Amino acid sequence: MRYFIHIFAIVIMLSCNRNAVNKAMIEEARHLMESNRFAGLIEYAEKTDTMIEIHNADELDSMVDYAGRYLLEFPYSGHDILELLHRDSVNADQSSLRKWEQAGELEYKWIDGERRYFKYAHRNLYRINDSLRNEKRIDEDRNRSLNEFCVDEIARIIASSSNTGYGTPVTPLNIKLNYKITVLADSVPDGELIRCWMPYPVEGHIRQDMVRLVSSDPGKYIIAPDSVKQRSIYLEKTAIEGKETEFSIELEFRAWSQYYIIPALEGNVNSGGPPVIDRYTSERPPHITFSKEIKELAGKIVTKNMDAREKVTAFYRWINDSIIWTSALEYGLIPDIPGYVLENRRGDCGMQTLLFLSLCRYEGIPARWQSGWMLHPGHVNLHDWSEVYIDNAGWIPVDVSFKLQPSDSKQISEFYISGMDSYRLIVNTDYGTPLYPQKKFPRSEPLDFQRGEVEWKGGNLYFNKWKYKMDVSYITP
Repeated sequence: MRYFIHIFAIVIMLSCNRNAVNKAMIEEARHLMESNRFAGLIEYAEKTDTMIEIHNADELDSMVDYAGRYLLEFPYSGHDILELLHRDSVNADQSSLRKWEQAGELEYKWIDGERRYFKYAHRNLYRINDSLRNEKRIDEDRNRSLNEFCVDEIARIIASSSNTGYGTPVTPLNIKLNYKITVLADSVPDGELIRCWMPYPVEGHIRQDMVRLVSSDPGKYIIAPDSVKQRSIYLEKTAIEGKETEFSIELEFRAWSQYYIIPALEGNVNSGGPPVIDRYTSERPPHITFSKEIKELAGKIVTKNMDAREKVTAFYRWINDSIIWTSALEYGLIPDIPGYVLENRRGDCGMQTLLFLSLCRYEGIPARWQSGWMLHPGHVNLHDWSEVYIDNAGWIPVDVSFKLQPSDSKQISEFYISGMDSYRLIVNTDYGTPLYPQKKFPRSEPLDFQRGEVEWKGGNLYFNKWKYKMDVSYITP
């Protein structure tokens, strides 16, 4: 009996020591994470991998995953960023970098004891800095081409809407999409199953219908119900050593444009609306909060005597005048996206949209997320926008990052305050909601769903492990 008691005591002591060791290892990993020693964290995790208990492994894996994401987003040293600037014929030295950093124009982060620069820091510098923006004009040709197309299309939409009634879907467009995700060779061990979620069109929306899957590879699939807020088609394939793994779909759908004349809408949203409206006027931390900054900004932009229509227009115009479009960090690395936009006075389409949603909701205007792709000829890309609820009209589309259009016509210039063209693919009617079937591991993009998601039993496959491609064609009826 004494022998067994002794053995039991030894087992308890070893167990306690193991728990203490695991606790110390996790605390050290957290310290490395919090001090931005990301390369050090990854190296530490590799050394302790066989020692960590299963119940602690997920937390450590999560920290390693996010450390790797930071390293991918901030790949450049000071020497690297100077080389990129010199390659673009920008006369710069270390003092130039310090000046731009202090002005908030050159984005960097202290990582592993040195300045590491955002992968698009130099390109964004050309958009932010007044002198370089006038010199480089890196977006000028692209913006001119898109604006010219949109202005012509908007005139056609307004003319059609005046005949059929404002708010009625018009100018239908039949679109064919070929979408492909390619997992890089040996990203997953030979014989292991790869799980893939690809974007799929929403069907129950006034501006999108006639969705038809033409083909898929592989042929077996699961299409998420239309009630799922981030809609996908789910596919599986087995990895083959030395070969890429390709998933593809071909589909067709019909998209519609829609336009409302804001001044013609009667009533104020605060007078009522559907019961579900409450969820669209509330906070949703961490990216929709009624922070001190949001409250103060709303107070500067709008007044109490304004109705919902006037407030929406005022918020749109302020973002148009005050926020520069720039390439963005992956959203999963930004703890408060509207706060980031306000602090830096810049952001991409989704970041500007979250700021707009926050302002509208704080003022009691129901506002919700919408996203997918923009499909304008020559400008196919990921894109985010929104909808707001106005009494006597319902949900109206608002694309805040498309800005005021360059036209002498007020209707054309302000079109995207209360209108949407047909060149859109709606995939998401909310952000940060579960995929179907549910994903086991953390998503590469925890908010939006436009590119897709990929994983295997060993974990998530981040964006550096696969590539995507969208081919678009327009079908003549």
